Amino acid sequence: MAVKFINTKIDAWIEPGQTHNWVYNNAAPREAVWSAQAVPFSTGDSTKGFAEVVELEVTRVWRKLIVTEKKPYPQSQTVDVTIEDEIHYHVKNIGTKKSRYTVYLSAIY
Repeated sequence: MAVKFINTKIDAWIEPGQTHNWVYNNAAPREAVWSAQAVPFSTGDSTKGFAEVVELEVTRVWRKLIVTEKKPYPQSQTVDVTIEDEIHYHVKNIGTKKSRYTVYLSAIY
């Protein structure tokens, strides 16, 4: 068993009660079990203070399989098939403060 760790390089702000929808394209390996985690950044400063509570939740994670068939010409008996896996996920701010965050994905295979 192996684990793959992916930094999505997302840098987003989210208002309380708001949900963001994200997609990770060309997810590989196909045989993996995928997970997403929203990680908040500390946004405090010396003027406003550093005390804060941030609550973010990944509310959904799902896969989308896209199979595309390509024929050299319409009556062709041979077919080329391309397969793409996408990982979709929602991040929701369940706290009371506007928050900044990033997302990390992991795949166990």
